[in-house]
Amino acid sequence: MYDHQLHQQIENVLAKHNIDSNNADRLFYARLLSNGSIIRLLYNQIYSQHPKAEELFEKLLEVITTSYIHRVEDLKKKDIDKLEKEGWFLSNELAGMSLYVDRFCGNIKNLEDKLDYFKNLGVNLLHLMPLFESPKGESDGGYAVSDFRKVNERFGTLEQLKDVQQKMSEKEMYLMIDIVLNHTSQQHEWAQKAKAGEEQYQDYFFMYADRTIPDEFERSMPEIFPESAPGSFTYVP
Repeated sequence: MYDHQLHQQIENVLAKHNIDSNNADRLFYARLLSNGSIIRLLYNQIYSQHPKAEELFEKLLEVITTSYIHRVEDLKKKDIDKLEKEGWFLSNELAGMSLYVDRFCGNIKNLEDKLDYFKNLGVNLLHLMPLFESPKGESDGGYAVSDFRKVNERFGTLEQLKDVQQKMSEKEMYLMIDIVLNHTSQQHEWAQKAKAGEEQYQDYFFMYADRTIPDEFERSMPEIFPESAPGSFTYVP
Protein backbone atom coordinates (compact mmCIF):
# COMPACT_ATOMS: atom_id res chain seq x y z
CA MET A 1 0.00 0.00 0.00
CA TYR A 2 1.33 3.42 -0.97
CA ASP A 3 2.21 5.60 2.04
CA HIS A 4 1.88 9.19 0.89
CA GLN A 5 3.05 10.62 4.24
CA LEU A 6 6.21 8.50 4.23
CA HIS A 7 6.91 9.39 0.61
CA GLN A 8 6.59 13.09 1.47
CA GLN A 9 8.90 12.72 4.49
CA ILE A 10 11.60 11.20 2.32
CA GLU A 11 11.08 13.76 -0.45
CA ASN A 12 11.50 16.59 2.07
CA VAL A 13 14.78 15.20 3.41
CA LEU A 14 16.16 14.61 -0.09
CA ALA A 15 15.11 18.07 -1.28
CA LYS A 16 16.81 19.64 1.73
CA HIS A 17 20.09 18.20 0.47
CA ASN A 18 19.41 18.95 -3.23
CA ILE A 19 19.03 15.28 -4.15
CA ASP A 20 16.46 14.54 -6.86
CA SER A 21 15.72 12.15 -9.70
CA ASN A 22 17.65 14.20 -12.24
CA ASN A 23 21.08 14.68 -10.67
CA ALA A 24 24.08 12.42 -10.08
CA ASP A 25 22.49 11.05 -6.90
CA ARG A 26 19.38 9.78 -8.67
CA LEU A 27 20.16 6.13 -7.84
CA PHE A 28 20.27 6.90 -4.12
CA TYR A 29 17.06 8.91 -4.54
CA ALA A 30 15.32 5.91 -6.12
CA ARG A 31 16.73 3.41 -3.61
CA LEU A 32 15.62 5.39 -0.55
CA LEU A 33 12.14 5.93 -1.94
CA SER A 34 11.71 2.28 -2.96
CA ASN A 35 13.01 0.94 0.37
CA GLY A 36 11.40 3.55 2.61
CA SER A 37 8.45 1.36 3.58
CA ILE A 38 10.74 -1.52 4.56
CA ILE A 39 12.91 0.81 6.66
CA ARG A 40 9.77 2.16 8.31
CA LEU A 41 8.43 -1.33 9.02
CA LEU A 42 11.66 -2.48 10.66
CA TYR A 43 11.90 0.76 12.63
CA ASN A 44 8.34 0.43 13.94
CA GLN A 45 8.94 -3.14 15.08
CA ILE A 46 11.31 -1.74 17.70
CA TYR A 47 10.41 1.89 18.30
CA SER A 48 6.70 2.32 17.53
CA GLN A 49 5.84 2.78 21.24
CA HIS A 50 8.50 5.42 21.85
CA PRO A 51 6.91 8.80 22.68
CA LYS A 52 9.13 10.51 20.07
CA ALA A 53 8.99 7.74 17.47
CA GLU A 54 7.96 10.00 14.60
CA GLU A 55 10.55 12.67 15.36
CA LEU A 56 13.31 10.07 15.67
CA PHE A 57 12.30 8.38 12.41
CA GLU A 58 12.78 11.69 10.59
CA LYS A 59 16.21 11.95 12.21
CA LEU A 60 16.98 8.44 10.92
CA LEU A 61 16.13 9.51 7.37
CA GLU A 62 18.40 12.52 7.85
CA VAL A 63 21.28 10.32 9.07
CA ILE A 64 20.87 7.92 6.13
CA THR A 65 20.96 10.81 3.66
CA THR A 66 23.89 12.72 5.18
CA SER A 67 25.86 9.47 5.53
CA TYR A 68 25.40 8.88 1.81
CA ILE A 69 26.49 12.45 0.99
CA HIS A 70 29.70 12.08 2.99
CA ARG A 71 30.45 8.58 1.70
CA VAL A 72 33.66 8.57 -0.37
CA GLU A 73 33.24 8.16 -4.13
CA ASP A 74 35.16 4.87 -4.22
CA LEU A 75 32.69 3.27 -1.81
CA LYS A 76 29.73 4.72 -3.70
CA LYS A 77 31.03 3.00 -6.83
CA LYS A 78 31.38 -0.26 -4.94
CA ASP A 79 27.79 0.12 -3.70
CA ILE A 80 26.62 0.19 -7.32
CA ASP A 81 28.76 -2.84 -8.18
CA LYS A 82 27.17 -4.74 -5.30
CA LEU A 83 23.69 -3.83 -6.51
CA GLU A 84 24.47 -5.33 -9.89
CA LYS A 85 25.61 -8.56 -8.20
CA GLU A 86 22.47 -8.62 -6.03
CA GLY A 87 23.17 -11.25 -3.33
CA TRP A 88 26.91 -10.48 -3.34
CA PHE A 89 27.21 -11.22 0.39
CA LEU A 90 26.06 -14.80 -0.22
CA SER A 91 28.58 -15.36 -3.00
CA ASN A 92 31.16 -18.12 -2.79
CA GLU A 93 33.61 -15.50 -4.09
CA LEU A 94 33.91 -14.31 -0.47
CA ALA A 95 36.16 -16.06 2.03
CA GLY A 96 36.39 -14.51 5.47
CA MET A 97 38.59 -14.71 8.54
CA SER A 98 37.98 -13.41 12.08
CA LEU A 99 40.93 -12.39 14.19
CA TYR A 100 42.14 -10.39 17.17
CA VAL A 101 44.61 -7.86 15.76
CA ASP A 102 46.91 -7.88 18.79
CA ARG A 103 47.11 -11.68 18.88
CA PHE A 104 47.61 -12.01 15.15
CA CYS A 105 50.19 -9.32 14.41
CA GLY A 106 50.47 -6.95 17.36
CA ASN A 107 48.76 -3.84 15.99
CA ILE A 108 46.85 -2.31 13.07
CA LYS A 109 49.98 -0.98 11.37
CA ASN A 110 51.44 -4.50 11.15
CA LEU A 111 48.14 -5.74 9.70
CA GLU A 112 48.73 -3.66 6.58
CA ASP A 113 51.85 -5.73 5.86
CA LYS A 114 49.82 -8.96 6.00
CA LEU A 115 47.33 -8.16 3.25
CA ASP A 116 49.25 -9.99 0.52
CA TYR A 117 49.45 -13.00 2.84
CA PHE A 118 45.65 -13.02 3.13
CA LYS A 119 45.29 -12.67 -0.63
CA ASN A 120 47.57 -15.69 -1.14
CA LEU A 121 45.35 -17.66 1.24
CA GLY A 122 42.27 -16.64 -0.76
CA VAL A 123 40.92 -14.56 2.14
CA ASN A 124 39.24 -11.36 0.94
CA LEU A 125 37.11 -10.44 3.98
CA LEU A 126 38.61 -9.65 7.38
CA HIS A 127 36.44 -9.50 10.48
CA LEU A 128 38.39 -7.68 13.19
CA MET A 129 37.31 -8.37 16.76
CA PRO A 130 36.68 -5.33 19.06
CA LEU A 131 39.09 -2.46 18.44
CA PHE A 132 37.53 0.54 20.12
CA GLU A 133 38.53 2.18 23.37
CA SER A 134 37.45 0.25 26.45
CA PRO A 135 38.59 0.49 30.08
CA LYS A 136 41.37 -1.87 31.14
CA GLY A 137 40.15 -4.51 33.56
CA GLU A 138 36.47 -4.13 32.71
CA SER A 139 36.43 -4.18 28.92
CA ASP A 140 34.26 -7.32 28.62
CA GLY A 141 36.50 -8.64 25.88
CA GLY A 142 36.55 -5.23 24.21
CA TYR A 143 32.76 -4.99 23.92
CA ALA A 144 32.28 -2.60 26.86
CA VAL A 145 33.25 0.42 24.77
CA SER A 146 33.96 3.82 26.33
CA ASP A 147 34.38 5.67 23.00
CA PHE A 148 33.12 4.39 19.62
CA ARG A 149 35.10 7.09 17.80
CA LYS A 150 38.49 6.16 19.20
CA VAL A 151 40.58 3.04 18.57
CA ASN A 152 42.14 1.50 21.67
CA GLU A 153 45.69 2.85 21.72
CA ARG A 154 47.17 -0.63 22.17
CA PHE A 155 45.92 -1.44 18.65
CA GLY A 156 46.87 1.86 17.04
CA THR A 157 44.82 4.83 15.80
CA LEU A 158 41.64 5.49 13.85
CA GLU A 159 43.72 6.94 11.00
CA GLN A 160 45.73 3.71 10.78
CA LEU A 161 42.49 1.74 10.63
CA LYS A 162 41.27 3.98 7.79
CA ASP A 163 44.57 3.45 5.98
CA VAL A 164 44.22 -0.33 6.24
CA GLN A 165 40.64 -0.12 4.98
CA GLN A 166 41.79 1.93 1.98
CA LYS A 167 44.58 -0.54 1.17
CA MET A 168 42.11 -3.42 1.45
CA SER A 169 39.66 -1.65 -0.84
CA GLU A 170 42.40 -1.23 -3.45
CA LYS A 171 42.98 -4.99 -3.29
CA GLU A 172 39.23 -5.73 -3.61
CA MET A 173 39.08 -6.89 0.01
CA TYR A 174 36.34 -6.22 2.57
CA LEU A 175 36.77 -5.03 6.15
CA MET A 176 34.24 -5.81 8.87
CA ILE A 177 34.51 -4.56 12.44
CA ASP A 178 32.38 -5.08 15.54
CA ILE A 179 30.40 -2.03 16.63
CA VAL A 180 28.02 -3.21 19.35
CA LEU A 181 26.04 -0.05 20.06
CA ASN A 182 23.73 -1.72 22.58
CA HIS A 183 26.60 -2.50 24.95
CA THR A 184 28.75 0.24 26.46
CA SER A 185 31.15 0.73 29.33
CA GLN A 186 29.92 2.67 32.34
CA GLN A 187 32.61 5.17 31.35
CA HIS A 188 30.95 5.93 28.01
CA GLU A 189 29.50 9.43 27.61
CA TRP A 190 25.95 8.02 27.31
CA ALA A 191 26.27 6.06 30.57
CA GLN A 192 27.79 9.01 32.40
CA LYS A 193 24.90 11.26 31.30
CA ALA A 194 22.37 8.59 32.28
CA LYS A 195 23.93 8.33 35.75
CA ALA A 196 23.78 12.12 36.02
CA GLY A 197 20.00 11.97 35.54
CA GLU A 198 19.48 12.95 31.88
CA GLU A 199 16.30 11.14 30.84
CA GLN A 200 17.21 11.00 27.14
CA TYR A 201 20.28 8.92 27.95
CA GLN A 202 18.57 6.89 30.66
CA ASP A 203 16.27 5.68 27.87
CA TYR A 204 19.35 4.14 26.22
CA PHE A 205 19.80 1.68 29.09
CA PHE A 206 17.88 -0.85 31.15
CA MET A 207 17.89 0.49 34.72
CA TYR A 208 16.60 -1.31 37.82
CA ALA A 209 16.24 -0.25 41.44
CA ASP A 210 17.60 -3.59 42.68
CA ARG A 211 18.73 -6.99 41.36
CA THR A 212 15.28 -8.67 41.37
CA ILE A 213 14.66 -8.49 37.62
CA PRO A 214 18.32 -8.90 36.56
CA ASP A 215 18.52 -12.05 38.72
CA GLU A 216 15.48 -13.45 36.89
CA PHE A 217 17.21 -12.79 33.57
CA GLU A 218 20.39 -14.46 34.87
CA ARG A 219 18.46 -17.70 35.43
CA SER A 220 18.13 -18.31 31.69
CA MET A 221 20.46 -15.94 29.82
CA PRO A 222 23.54 -17.60 28.26
CA GLU A 223 26.86 -16.32 29.57
CA ILE A 224 29.35 -15.05 26.97
CA PHE A 225 32.48 -15.28 29.12
CA PRO A 226 31.45 -17.61 31.98
CA GLU A 227 34.99 -18.16 33.26
CA SER A 228 36.50 -14.67 33.03
CA ALA A 229 33.32 -12.59 33.42
CA PRO A 230 30.44 -14.69 34.84
CA GLY A 231 26.90 -13.33 34.64
CA SER A 232 25.34 -10.73 32.38
CA PHE A 233 24.59 -7.88 34.82
CA THR A 234 26.85 -5.77 37.03
CA TYR A 235 25.63 -3.37 39.68
CA VAL A 236 26.69 0.25 39.08
CA PRO A 237 25.92 2.66 41.95
